[in-house]
Amino acid sequence: MLDFRIDTFLTVCEYMNYTRAAEALCITQPAVSQHIRWLENQYGVPLFRYTGHHLTLTPAGEALRRVASTMKQDALSLRRQLNLAEEA
Repeated sequence: MLDFRIDTFLTVCEYMNYTRAAEALCITQPAVSQHIRWLENQYGVPLFRYTGHHLTLTPAGEALRRVASTMKQDALSLRRQLNLAEEA
């Protein structure tokens, strides 16, 4: 099971926009900002950078995106496997 803040991070990566990510997650934009800030504090690195009005991933953010995407796919795969095992 992934931490909900990782899911928020991946959604921001998908939209590259905090407001659109908030809408997709059905949470507020300040909540999205808080989740990202928590992750940045947890890992001790900035994950996103604004260049003008354009949001981009930092190298650390890109590394987290790759690992978190794999973790999310692994969690989904595990859920499917557990459901199949329960049905057998």
